[in-house]
Amino acid sequence: MGRVRNWIAKLSIRQKLVFYSYAIITPILFLISILLLVHNYRSAVKNEEDRCIQNVRNISDSISVVQKNIMEMGTYISINDEIRQILTADDPEGLNRDARLWLNRAPMQIIQDMVAIDGQIKSVALYPENGINPYLNCIDRSSSYLGDIGQVREQEIYALAVQEKGKFLWQRVGRGQNNQYDTYQANQNDKIVMYREIYDMARRNKLGYLVIGSSADIFDEICRNSLRGRQESVVVMSEYGAELVRCGDIEEELLSEMIAEKAFEPMSGLPVQKGIRGNYRIYQCQDEETGTVIYEIVRRVGWKDLSDTVIFAPLALLLGFLIGLYPVLLMVSDIVSKPLHTLRVAMENFKQGDFSQKVEVMTQDEVGEASACFNRMVDDIRELIDKNYVLAIRERESELDTLQAQINPHFLYNTLDSLYWKATESENDEIAEDILSLSQLFRLVLNRGDGIVTVQTEADLLERYLHIQKMRFGKRLTYEISLDRDILEEEIPKLILQPFVENAIVHGFESTEGSYTLSVIGVKKEKNMVFRIRDTGVGMSGEQLEAIWDKADTRKYASQRIGKYAIRNVRERLALIYRKDYELKIESSVGCGTTVTIVVPCGLKEIRQNEH
Repeated sequence: MGRVRNWIAKLSIRQKLVFYSYAIITPILFLISILLLVHNYRSAVKNEEDRCIQNVRNISDSISVVQKNIMEMGTYISINDEIRQILTADDPEGLNRDARLWLNRAPMQIIQDMVAIDGQIKSVALYPENGINPYLNCIDRSSSYLGDIGQVREQEIYALAVQEKGKFLWQRVGRGQNNQYDTYQANQNDKIVMYREIYDMARRNKLGYLVIGSSADIFDEICRNSLRGRQESVVVMSEYGAELVRCGDIEEELLSEMIAEKAFEPMSGLPVQKGIRGNYRIYQCQDEETGTVIYEIVRRVGWKDLSDTVIFAPLALLLGFLIGLYPVLLMVSDIVSKPLHTLRVAMENFKQGDFSQKVEVMTQDEVGEASACFNRMVDDIRELIDKNYVLAIRERESELDTLQAQINPHFLYNTLDSLYWKATESENDEIAEDILSLSQLFRLVLNRGDGIVTVQTEADLLERYLHIQKMRFGKRLTYEISLDRDILEEEIPKLILQPFVENAIVHGFESTEGSYTLSVIGVKKEKNMVFRIRDTGVGMSGEQLEAIWDKADTRKYASQRIGKYAIRNVRERLALIYRKDYELKIESSVGCGTTVTIVVPCGLKEIRQNEH
């Protein structure tokens, strides 16, 4: 580390800027690249999952539309009154004599027209359970139905339709598939076939067996169009486990496990469930009306599959940024290093501003010299502010906070004088004296002169203030002002005694009902003046005394015995004027009153002259 520091110390400002910039920026950019890489991977996986979820929902919706068209046809046939009259007829032999029975007594021509317009349905068969000849119609001319319902009853799908009592059942019938379990005698095209047993209104008696065959091409096309590549496959199953469509390459073992698995994970807020089998994600969606289940099998996305967007892009961004950063840093370093020789002149002109901090001198180069100059300037300005600017501000704030009726004091004086003469003319001497005291108090407080006054002036102000309070509280208030003659002409900061007297009355006496005594004593002790303000008020607890100087919480003791802001204001003004040559002490206990002691040096006039 020592060698590295020595090597860095020998570098120029330009070289240091480039070195530190790379030292700081490179780890940050590397971390950003890693975070970007992880974010891209998660986003890619999430987008792929969202796409698969939407895809399986689209497949389910599209197939559901096709199946519902067939179901609507089956429902129309099942509930038609004319067809149900044939299915419930008691004279099957008589009806069978009519070769055109279904066309003459049932709306089969309408059904044939509907089938022709739709183009999707390829065959319709209706087998009555009462012995009437079945209605058989194969539109594609490439298939033919079994003509005997006895053969139809031997089929497994027939038994399941009877068991389900009117539900729609689905299965796929392949080309050339013609065994005892198929309704077709011959079938030249793949079909998705719907089966349904028709019952009476009470669902007790079987009326007929309905079979509607639809071309499987549209189902296959929906599934094929949804596939994006060889990594995906789709399987469509009926509610009872019959495979209707299979698109894409899928292992039979995986398909068996997938169909047997019942515990698919529900997707929050979606009719889609998700499962994982090895390297495959399986998305399942079942339509509530048709019962058809759609499975989409997708190979799980890995880092290798997303190398271009996930890995190469962030790394290329990191490398390109580091290379492109070098000329920028060289240009910035030139801009920073060349103007440093003018920094000292700029700082000298900047002394008019507000400075509250220092710069640590770390090096001996141009920046170090400028930092040392800046520190010296801060010290000079702070001393200047302490002597003049802050003192002036505190004095003005004290005057403004003490009395707020400063907008037009002459109007106030004239009004009080008028009231005084009216009281005198009315021979009400007591009220006249009170008004005169109030007027003199305002004249002492509201003057816009210097913030330094004589002790005699401060004593007059206290006398007028206490006289007014005496008028308010009567015999309950007793006060004494005793000041040595030696200190009456000495100067002190204006309003350093009055705030304590006011707080003593307002917070120590105002809320009580008994009598109250207040004394203000000022004596000269060696080269100092000692002022003590004693009262017999409610006093303060130790916690309240400690909280007076606490700056952390300005509201907790806002209504306590002594106002925290007033005391801080007096202390700050004393500190600005006398530096460390003063003392401010408060002693109190609950129920025993409070004593405030202020000690300041004599000769403030000489101190101020020496400073100027």
